[in-house]
Amino acid sequence: MNTSRFTDTRRCLIGIAATAFTMTLALPTHAGVTTDGTLGQGGALPGPNYQIPADLGQQVGGNLFHSFGQFSIDTGESATFSGPNSVNNIIGRVTGGEASFIDGMIRSTIPGANLYLLNPAGLLFGENATLDVSGSVHVSTADYLRLGDGGRFDAHTPGNSVLTVAPVAAFGFLDPPAPITVNGGFLRVPDGQTLSLIGGDITLNNATLYAPAGRIDLATVGSAGEVLPTDHDLVMQGFGTLGALTIERDPVVARVTVDIGEPLGEIPLGDLDTSGEGGGAIFIRGGRWVNRGGRGIRRYPWGAGWTGCGCRNSRKCPVRSRRLAWRRCAGLGDRRLNQFFRP
Repeated sequence: MNTSRFTDTRRCLIGIAATAFTMTLALPTHAGVTTDGTLGQGGALPGPNYQIPADLGQQVGGNLFHSFGQFSIDTGESATFSGPNSVNNIIGRVTGGEASFIDGMIRSTIPGANLYLLNPAGLLFGENATLDVSGSVHVSTADYLRLGDGGRFDAHTPGNSVLTVAPVAAFGFLDPPAPITVNGGFLRVPDGQTLSLIGGDITLNNATLYAPAGRIDLATVGSAGEVLPTDHDLVMQGFGTLGALTIERDPVVARVTVDIGEPLGEIPLGDLDTSGEGGGAIFIRGGRWVNRGGRGIRRYPWGAGWTGCGCRNSRKCPVRSRRLAWRRCAGLGDRRLNQFFRP
């Protein structure tokens, strides 16, 4: 038996299935926001501006846990998390088995609190999706979150959860992981914060991820395992297969711009951008990067001038960061990028 041909065929079928899943996500049935009753009162929340106070979930130390049956925010709608200032992390899971469609605003009124949103069925962000969170934002299709002291917050099997005061240590996946898609959205976190997308195949279509002087984490996986964020890396543990990151940019679609003052003034943002005072960091972990419409790689700390890496035109690079890390890259559209990202 030709195992190489079998493996290639299996990967092709997985890719077709992932594409079909993404297409299914593109036209979701709007379901609103419901709580599943495992951590607090269950039922549908009134929209279009969904209020999610602390008493709908359960607080353990600085962690505020929420459990949703469905979580989708339509165009012009919003979901607002609130709670005491003692909350450091808002950690939400979606257990109902339906993908989340986000085309409105996700907001937190808790100063400095980080937001984790976990849906193993998939996540799709539309062109009107925005974030208004003063801390970091982590979205994932992981099946569970492992907490630092042996705790666990499980979206696949909620009864396996052990809620503790410890921060999130790892994103845990069972097979097969669901995708994350951002269609035309502009997702931004405040200066110095982290924006993470950790899931199955990740697709950015005319989208912008912006963490000024902060950090962007992208991990795309294809099998069971755990992703462990550290201060200086994304550790991939136990995965037999990694996924694909696809960045697509239509040249006729205008890029998001920001005004950074003199001497550069208004500049277009990259698809992945951590521009800011002193620059930021971008960590990408996966098996394959498909770049359609990008021009190369750029790293940019404000005040130190433009620095380009493999860019045909340094003002049109899809990725800009002070520090960029990539592992196990193959199949890039630009040969020079293959050289730059050689493992």
